[in-house]
Amino acid sequence: MTRKQAGEHINMATKLAEDISHKTSGFIQSNNHRDLLDIVDSLRSHGVSHYVDLPQIIVCGSQSSGKSSTLESLSGIAFPTAEGLCTRFATELILRRGEKPEIKVHIQPSASRDNEERARLLSFTGKTKDQDDFPKIIEAAKEAMGLTGSEGSRIFSTDVLRIESTSPSAPNLTLVDLPGLFGASDKNQSDDDAALVQDLVLSYMRQRRSIILAVVAADNPFANQPVTKFTRNIDPSGLRTLGLITKPDKIEGNTESERYYVEMAQNQNVKLNLGWHVLRNRSHLTTNDTIEERDEREAEFFADSVWSVLDSSQLGIESLRSRLRKILWNQIQTGLPGVKADVQSGIKDCRVKLGQLGKARSTKREKHTYLQRISSRLSKLVRAAIDGVYTDRFFESFPGQQDAFTRRLRAHIQKILNDYAEKMRVDGHALEIVEDYEEPTRTSCRRYIMRIDYLEDVKDLMVECRGRELPGTFNPLVVGDLFSRQCKPWELITQKLVEQIHEAAASNFNKAVSEICDENTRSRLMKGHIQPALHRLRQNLKDKVDELLEPHLSIHPITYNDYLTDTVQAIQIERHHHKFDELSNGACGQTSDSASTDARVDLKKLLLALKKGTEPNVEEYSASLAADVAAAYYQVALKKFTDDVSVDAIEACLVQRLPEVFCPDVVWELSDEDVERLGSEDENTVKERSELTKKLAILEKGLEDLDAFTARSALRAVAKGES
Repeated sequence: MTRKQAGEHINMATKLAEDISHKTSGFIQSNNHRDLLDIVDSLRSHGVSHYVDLPQIIVCGSQSSGKSSTLESLSGIAFPTAEGLCTRFATELILRRGEKPEIKVHIQPSASRDNEERARLLSFTGKTKDQDDFPKIIEAAKEAMGLTGSEGSRIFSTDVLRIESTSPSAPNLTLVDLPGLFGASDKNQSDDDAALVQDLVLSYMRQRRSIILAVVAADNPFANQPVTKFTRNIDPSGLRTLGLITKPDKIEGNTESERYYVEMAQNQNVKLNLGWHVLRNRSHLTTNDTIEERDEREAEFFADSVWSVLDSSQLGIESLRSRLRKILWNQIQTGLPGVKADVQSGIKDCRVKLGQLGKARSTKREKHTYLQRISSRLSKLVRAAIDGVYTDRFFESFPGQQDAFTRRLRAHIQKILNDYAEKMRVDGHALEIVEDYEEPTRTSCRRYIMRIDYLEDVKDLMVECRGRELPGTFNPLVVGDLFSRQCKPWELITQKLVEQIHEAAASNFNKAVSEICDENTRSRLMKGHIQPALHRLRQNLKDKVDELLEPHLSIHPITYNDYLTDTVQAIQIERHHHKFDELSNGACGQTSDSASTDARVDLKKLLLALKKGTEPNVEEYSASLAADVAAAYYQVALKKFTDDVSVDAIEACLVQRLPEVFCPDVVWELSDEDVERLGSEDENTVKERSELTKKLAILEKGLEDLDAFTARSALRAVAKGES
């Protein structure tokens, strides 16, 4: 390009910027309004919009609803307008106030692009000599994005075309043209394309500080245009949605369709809090009209049509600019405190994440220092977790929080052990021995046995265990065999307990380490040190549990607990009382509970029944006593084993050892290889730190601007009060 051609290009771009400035200057209401727009633009220019939603005007609707024509009327830029498929991607028109008029055009690649595609799209630069050639920029952008129209090429793109127009009198605001919504697919656009466009439009609508200009074409049945359905779902209060009816000249007069849309414009049909507006844009026949001719045709149409029943503030492009100006003003005024809060929240989040990443570390000393800091913090957190001291913010709990229980390790362990004790009480015995006068609590017949049948098994066992005992007595080893059979489930239940405790400890470490350091270091520490250490503790715990279980499986029952004899006596007394009442009730219809002092009974019959029913049977008595002693010993052993597992195994072998898993002493003893392996940072960490540092700088600069604006506003308020 020659110097002369370059000069011509600059002059044309300057003229285009000035034209845009002239068309959009109506958005500026006052110096105070300009100051508000300036602060929003300052935040946007510093990149805050990448992290915090900022006020902007988005134009959305169905295909061929007149969106691009509306944006052209608002901005003065000749966006491509045609029936059918036209807008293929989001186009952000960013208007800025600056000393030198100029236009910059570039593409913001979508997150789905790979590095090579991103670099290619970021290098895109649109060129134009005058406003009429502006559609060529759109076509060039389509080609750059791969929207060539050839077979197999993409139809829509999630890339964004950004047009930045700067001039001395321009307002600082953003207007966004979005692809049109559609439902039915055809040879040019598929159902997947429809979903892509809908997701793109909804993503802009959900930006809670966007003003939604919902465009509805009057020449298309309202039921076929879903834009207002989406806006009511996303903005149910309608505080930031303005309905816009286009193409009022395309419907026949005095028809039901015309009356329908007039009623809609009067907010009598689909009600919006901000109401409706009506716009007549240029058609294909008047596409070459100047701005003045376009506005004159619009005014003539509204003056001599049924639409004249509407207030003039609802008709035409000039009044639309005025309405949008007021809405934008209110949106910025009310939204600025929220923007400031979001910026402050973002700054806090950046600092937390940068704290997790730590400083850049390339030397052994830097890596060792980083690991020391992690170990110190981690051991304190784990100690607090097992002590049940939940004052650190790591242990904060909110309603519905899923991981609060996992973080509070002592509470988690207590619940696991309580569940274990209950499981042992209910399912720890292989068979439920049911007294003949009771009902079983277990449903499976394989898991319970009536006592009368159980005594037959005991008698058989007494024969198998016969030693030197005298006839009528039983070998004490019978009790051991009966107990050994009953406690078989203990091993499996306790093995599950070990796994649960290990998983609880591992989850707690994972949460704590995630809180302290970055993902790369967390992965290295968990896989390279903490998980192996926890596996060793789990193995020690398993060995201890086996040690505690072994005596119950292989050694003759031994106890000096008085609870044994007390339990045997209680069991036999209850059975004796029930047997006595059963005999009495059979003989005379009375029991010890039901009989009165003056009851008349056949004493001889009663005595004969008691005599016969209590005749001693040495074999039965021996079997019954062996069964009762075994049952009583089971209760004694169960309580002791449950406590031993909880204290001597779980607590001593694992829980109290957790703070030592990765404490400063451990880090001090790490080899150079271990320090390098655990403390090094990968490319993703370096990249994340760089991005967070950049984001923090952007947000901090944005916060400075917001604070400065707040201070200026306060000074103006004071000056106004004094005057």
